[in-house]
Amino acid sequence: MSLINPTPPLAGADLPPDPGIEDPSSEKGKTEDKWLRIARQAYESSSDWVDANLRFQWDKSLSLFNSYHPAGSKYNTEAYSKRSKFFRPKTRSAVRNLQSAMAVAFFTNEDVINVTARNPNDPMQAAAAVVDQSILQYRLTHTIPWFQTITAALQDAAVQGICVSHQYWDFEQKEESYIEVDSKDAPVVDMEGNPVVQKQMTSLNDKPVIELISPENIRIDPASDWADPIHSSPYVIHLTPMFIQDVVQKMDDGEWKYVDPNVLLHVEDRENDNATRLTRDEPRMDPLDSSAGYGEITDYKITWIHKNVIRKDGIDWCFFTAGTEHLLTDAKPLLEMYPWLRESERPYVMGYVNIEAHKIYPAGTVQLTQELQAAANEIWNQRFDNVKLVMNKRYHIRRDRNIDLDALFRSVPGGAVEMDDPDQDVRVIETRDVTSSAYAEQDRINMDFDELQGNFSTSTVQGARSLNETVGGMNLMAGTGATITEYVLRTFSESWVEKVMTQLLRLEQYYETDEVILAVAGQVAQNKFKFDIDPLMDDLLRQDVLLKVNVGINATDPMKKIQSLMMGITALAELPGVVQTFNVPEIVKEVFGHLGFKDGSRFVNSEADPQIEELQQQLQQMQQFIETEQQKTQARLQVETLKQKGDAAVASIKAGADVRIAQMRSQLDYIELQLKQSDTETRRGELMLQRDALVNQIAEQEITRQSEMVEEGPVGIMARDDYASVPYAVG
Repeated sequence: MSLINPTPPLAGADLPPDPGIEDPSSEKGKTEDKWLRIARQAYESSSDWVDANLRFQWDKSLSLFNSYHPAGSKYNTEAYSKRSKFFRPKTRSAVRNLQSAMAVAFFTNEDVINVTARNPNDPMQAAAAVVDQSILQYRLTHTIPWFQTITAALQDAAVQGICVSHQYWDFEQKEESYIEVDSKDAPVVDMEGNPVVQKQMTSLNDKPVIELISPENIRIDPASDWADPIHSSPYVIHLTPMFIQDVVQKMDDGEWKYVDPNVLLHVEDRENDNATRLTRDEPRMDPLDSSAGYGEITDYKITWIHKNVIRKDGIDWCFFTAGTEHLLTDAKPLLEMYPWLRESERPYVMGYVNIEAHKIYPAGTVQLTQELQAAANEIWNQRFDNVKLVMNKRYHIRRDRNIDLDALFRSVPGGAVEMDDPDQDVRVIETRDVTSSAYAEQDRINMDFDELQGNFSTSTVQGARSLNETVGGMNLMAGTGATITEYVLRTFSESWVEKVMTQLLRLEQYYETDEVILAVAGQVAQNKFKFDIDPLMDDLLRQDVLLKVNVGINATDPMKKIQSLMMGITALAELPGVVQTFNVPEIVKEVFGHLGFKDGSRFVNSEADPQIEELQQQLQQMQQFIETEQQKTQARLQVETLKQKGDAAVASIKAGADVRIAQMRSQLDYIELQLKQSDTETRRGELMLQRDALVNQIAEQEITRQSEMVEEGPVGIMARDDYASVPYAVG
């Protein structure tokens, strides 16, 4: 589509009536004017506050992150045109270190994001948690660029103090036509002999989206609650750059109201917004910058669209505007556009890396060390200037003397300078070499910088040694640095990651198809066997579950996590009967995952024999049953003892015999299971000996039991037929 505007109208000039806007005197025109007025007031008041309180710091922090001197720096003046003006990229390095620590904490295993049943005793919720976990992992691995998104979000929060994202479901279809064919692939024709054409809808996109928004492209009320600014603000305005052709396409499709494309190019965009965008992307030219002039309208010119979420009469309304001047859609309740949301919830999440009480825009890590970054640059450049002066001397030269200045300034090895009186005409200015003290000061600055950022770098170690720090002191510094990093990551996780994952889970619960659920999560038979359920998948997916992001202490140190895991296993292993309950494959996956082998799943045989799994489950259930019956028997015997000691004693003996026989039969079944799995003759021989011994013992116990039955009678003793009817009983 080609758009031509030979002469753009001047700002403030009278424009022809817009066919897309109703007469303001009409009722509809008044309604549109009302929403435009509200949106304009909200945008202008919030933008004025941002410009006055945040803009300078944002631009400065972005400059430091991009490793160039910010606006107003002395290094950008003419006085420093001949001096050293390097930028030492410590800020960029600190943010990269934080991002690498995040990668270790979030991507060494797949269980960082954990979904559990809100009610563990509810089998539906337990099964839903298994399915939800699998679906989330699939989406984060295959359809959402999760690593890129979370890394960029952490960068925004570290540099500008906040990160903001928009969650939604992207669904797009197109109509396709095809000629119907028969079983022999021959075209099917109608009564007139024409091929029968069928139409069908094909999905182009059908997936959840986590859209990261630049902090300067979001507006909220500055008086919002600092604990939850997104949802406590009376409005949220999302600024989105769009190509003119995309806006026109939405108009042609009837999705948006018509606005003259010539007018779209002139929608208000604040100069300060563009300045921040240029700072973010310096030194390349920002295509979103309109300061270079309007020129001819083309398909690929940028206009700014505002998505306005405004609370009115206790309800959130949503509508789109071109800048603040033209209404593109009617206002609709937000829950109609986002039906998966809960009441009073919005599809936006704001996160941060520092907690500052009563501030809706806390400082980022870059702001905390900006003065030390300036000091590092100062020491670096002064040292460079000092070295240059030591190696290339300055001179005092007497005026109007016959001296070859060009030869003097070249100062090449083996060169000569012509002059009349060297002793009187030229004086060498000696510059003291102060690089050693500059290096010492640089080490101190490095230590202070790394301490504030939570880093323990090579420069920190060297600086500590130069300052006669002990090994214990350096270990303490390393531990402190790790603690700060883990605090930053935990804050980021609680404020942004966990909330985003919760909204992503609700998107999945509302929109995900049964086909995807069955393909990704579905081992339906196993879930049915495990939880004894067979529900519709929609009902299963929408169960009430809990989502938690497991990023805590030692999250950035995989070896410490492994050590903590093994300590826990060792401690539990000393408790009777606990070792048999360990999920060994999961332990192996966890260990290898922390060692960097993805999730370690390829080291575990995941295709176990279902019969073996069923037998193991029966064995565990039988053991639980025996333990329960033993407890009941003991309690019953205590009561009987109070009534009649003789009968209670007999019952006790007989009950003990039953338990012993049941335990022996359990052991026998387990040995039989091992025999099926054994692959060596030696092992099979050992197991057969154990089996034969148990068979003899069971026989002896049966004989003893029968004799006791004859002597004492059947009081309190379970008959063999009754025993055989007990669930999971063997024999």
